[in-house]
Amino acid sequence: MKVNVCLVHPPSIYDFRKKDLRYGPISDVVPSTPLFEMYPVGFISMLNSLVENGYNARISNIAVLMLGSGKFDAEKYLSGIEADIFGIDLHWLPHVHGAINLARIIKELHPESKVLMGGYSSTYFSNEIMTEFPFIDFILKGDLQENTIVALAEAVEGNRDLSQIPNLLYREGNKIRQNQPATDPRAIDQILLNYNLLMKNAIKYGDVKGHLPYKMWIKNPSAMTLIEHGCQYNCGFCGGSNFAFSHNYFKGSPIFRNPDRIAEELEIIQDSIGTPVFIAGDIYAAGEEFQEGFFMAAKERGVDIPLLTEYFVPPAPEYFQKLSRYFPDFTAEISPDSSNENIRLIAGRGYSNHDLEKSILNAAKNGCRKFDVYFTIGLPKQKREDVIRDVEFSEYLMSQHIERNMEMHAFLSPLTPFLDPGSLFYEMHDKYGITLRAKTLGDYYMLLDQGKSWEDYLNYETSEMTREDLVNVTYEAGKMMAQVRERLGLITKTEMNRITKNIDAYRDGSAISVGDAMGMHLNYMIKEIEWSRRHNITYSSFLIFLYRYYDGLRNRIHPS
Repeated sequence: MKVNVCLVHPPSIYDFRKKDLRYGPISDVVPSTPLFEMYPVGFISMLNSLVENGYNARISNIAVLMLGSGKFDAEKYLSGIEADIFGIDLHWLPHVHGAINLARIIKELHPESKVLMGGYSSTYFSNEIMTEFPFIDFILKGDLQENTIVALAEAVEGNRDLSQIPNLLYREGNKIRQNQPATDPRAIDQILLNYNLLMKNAIKYGDVKGHLPYKMWIKNPSAMTLIEHGCQYNCGFCGGSNFAFSHNYFKGSPIFRNPDRIAEELEIIQDSIGTPVFIAGDIYAAGEEFQEGFFMAAKERGVDIPLLTEYFVPPAPEYFQKLSRYFPDFTAEISPDSSNENIRLIAGRGYSNHDLEKSILNAAKNGCRKFDVYFTIGLPKQKREDVIRDVEFSEYLMSQHIERNMEMHAFLSPLTPFLDPGSLFYEMHDKYGITLRAKTLGDYYMLLDQGKSWEDYLNYETSEMTREDLVNVTYEAGKMMAQVRERLGLITKTEMNRITKNIDAYRDGSAISVGDAMGMHLNYMIKEIEWSRRHNITYSSFLIFLYRYYDGLRNRIHPS
C-alpha cells in the first residue's frame, strides 16, 4: 500500500549484524538495547498529524526489525514500501551511521521518492549533511514539526513551491535553500501522542514490529507523554537543555503544553492500550498553576493509570502529597549525577544531598512505589575517587529504604557514547576542561563505522580522566554496584556473579553469559530498569498479549 510519508527509524550502526561489536554499558539505564532502537516520541505525534489531515502515513522501525531476526532483509523490506517521502530521524547522534546508510539505500531503491531527515543532530549538522550527502533531499530543522511535515507532504504530492515551509532545507538546482525558522509557540498545540492510532496503523499495514517503539515493548508495553518542549535548566551535557534548545532548535524554551491536552493523551492511553505512562518533564518545576491544571484535567477525565514521573530538582513535601491524591500509583526518578555537590553544580544541578534525601523520604511517605536515582561517569572535575564515592552514596541511599514499602534503586552509567552537540560542555569544552576527538558529522560516522566497542566510540575525555580512565572506572564501579545490590538483597549472589563475570569477559574479549536478565544490559538487571507491570485489560492490550504469544510460539518453531 502506497503512503505519503513513511517514518523510518535506523539502528545506531547499520550493519551491526555483520560486525563483531562489544557494546558494553552504553544503554544500561534505558529500555532499549545498545542499538538505540527506541524511535523519538515525535514519530507518533507526526503520524497523528498526517493522518488527521488526510494523508496515509506509517512507521518502519528498521532497528527493531533487524534486532528481531538475523534473517530480516532491510533492503527487501524497504523496496516493498512505496512512499512519496521517507522521513529518517537523526535525532541523537549515535544514529548517524544507521541514518546515513538508510538514506543512501532508500534513495537507491526509490530514486523518485524524497528522503527527509529531522531531529536535533540533523539540525545541528544540517549544512554538512546537505553538502556531503546528495541522496538526502530535505532537512526539517528544529522542533515542533507536526504542522510542517503536513505542509511538506502537501507540497511534494502537488509538486508545489517549497519556499514557504518553515525550517526546511532543500535543493534548488545546484543551490541549497534554507527557509525561515518557525517561531510560533502555538505549534505545540498540534502535538497529540495517539497510541490508539499507533495500534490501528500497525494492523492496517500488517506490520506490528515495524511500529513497535522498541524491541522489548511487546513484552511489557508502556507509553510516554511530555509536558514541555525545551527545558528550564542548563544541565551541561544535555543536548536538550535550555541553552541547546534555544540556540539551535526553537527560540523559546521551555514551551509548556496545554495540561488538558496531556490529560487527553492519558485518557486515550488508558482506554486503548491500558499501559503505564512515563511523563517526560518535571511537573514540580513547571509550577503550581500547571500542576493544578494537569491534575484537575486528569481527574475530570477519570485517568487512573500508573505514572513514572521525573524530576530535575527534588520536589517539596507538599508536592508529593498532592501528586499521590490524584495518582496514587506513581514512581519517580531523579538524576543528581554526582554525590559531590560541587561537581553536581558544574553539571547544572544546584541542590544538596540533604535536599535529595529529604525529597526521596517524602516520596516514600506519600506512597511512591519506586524511586530511581541516576549518577553519571565522565563529568568535568570528576575523578576516580568521586565515582567510588558515588557507589558508596548509592549504597547509603538504597540501604535507607530496604525496610520501607518503596523500592529504591541507584544507577551509575557513563556519559556515552557521545557528548551531545549543542550542549554547554560541547560548545564550551575548553572552559570545562573537555577535549573532543570528533567535531564533524563525518567524524562521528567514522567512529561508529570503524569502532568495535564503546571505548572506540567515546568522543571526549576530561582534564581529570582520559578515555581509558573513564572506561576503567566504569567497569570498576559496575562490579562494585553489583556487590552493593547483592549485600542489600536486591539481587541474588548468582546474579551478582554473572554480572561481574560478564564485565570481566567484556574487558578481556571473552564470551559473555547472555540470559533473560542479561540479554540487554551489562551492569543491571532488566527488572531493575522496568518500573511497572500494571496494565488495564483493553481490546488493544488483549491483541498485544495474543501477538506476544504468537510471536513467541513462532520463534520457538522457527528461530531467527
